Amino acid sequence: LMSAVLTGILFTLMASTPTVGIVKSTGDFRVDGSTIRGNSTLFEGNLIETAAARSTIQLGEAQITLLPNSSAKVYRDHTVLESGSELMRNGAANTIEAATLQIASTAKDGVVLVAMGGPNNVRVYATSGGAQVRTAAGLLVASLSPGMGLAFTPQAGAATSMQMKGVLESTNNKFYLTDATSKTKAELRGTDLVKFAGKAVQVTGSVIPGAAATGGASQVVQVTK
Repeated sequence: LMSAVLTGILFTLMASTPTVGIVKSTGDFRVDGSTIRGNSTLFEGNLIETAAARSTIQLGEAQITLLPNSSAKVYRDHTVLESGSELMRNGAANTIEAATLQIASTAKDGVVLVAMGGPNNVRVYATSGGAQVRTAAGLLVASLSPGMGLAFTPQAGAATSMQMKGVLESTNNKFYLTDATSKTKAELRGTDLVKFAGKAVQVTGSVIPGAAATGGASQVVQVTK
């Protein structure tokens, strides 16, 4: 009787927990520590770990390829890459979280590769279509064109600090800078900026949280140097 009751409770819990996708592989992989071969249904927060073979994860329209010797937690609308590398296809509605960064494709049929080189080393490649890289607070730090790749060293507690290089533009007494590497555009605020209008500069500053940027800029930066 006790066995029947416990079995019924288990089935009830499984039925009440919605699935988020499936995972399959030609080799062994682990789901929450349990070794599986073939395929498995996925639930919110499952940890997938690959060994010698890659695993393919289907989350709605997004297809995630977790490369060998990699690990990631899966959710309905995003994955959290903990180690190794992950390739996302058709993931315009999904994001990859790596360290303190959030990476998303800007094209519905785009392909983005994210690789962890350590706890504070993240490499992003926009293999097909563009990609955007944001902080955990949603601030845009890089906009990648198709075929472009960048390496990041995110640091905890320094998400709003940044350095930019480019030509300082002046329009209607407002100042803008498009970073030569990340291609992100920021509205700059600070003293004596007019002296550098039209010149190639390197600026150091901090993002002003909640400030409304103008002129197509993605954020407002208070220049300190």
